[in-house]
Amino acid sequence: GVTRAATQFHELCVGSVDGMFTDAKALLRGGLELVVSAWKDAASDWNWTGMDRYITHQVSSVHTNAIVKAARLDRAKVPTTFPEYGNVGPASIPITLDQEKRNLSRGDRVLLMGVGSGLNTAMMELAW
Repeated sequence: GVTRAATQFHELCVGSVDGMFTDAKALLRGGLELVVSAWKDAASDWNWTGMDRYITHQVSSVHTNAIVKAARLDRAKVPTTFPEYGNVGPASIPITLDQEKRNLSRGDRVLLMGVGSGLNTAMMELAW
């Protein structure tokens, strides 16, 4: 797998007892830059273009489609659960895996892709 951080974006999503402030557009732009950078860095060591499934941290259709486009993923291999459950944060990865398990076969390659406020990203290959 691969992990990356871009801590210069740490003020894009801030919560306190007074409320929460999020610059959603800047968070999306910064997150995409970080994901693409990590994806390109991993390309020489990992062959992730031919995965059987890509399970992403799902915030919305805008965010999911932006990651699909930026990383040039096959949209048919990116199952979504946010239409049913909404933005459940990082829990979207295990929830989506649970929903998708009946469509996976032994030996399938699954890439887990997470992006978090702050910003950070992690990608990890899972052999089913």
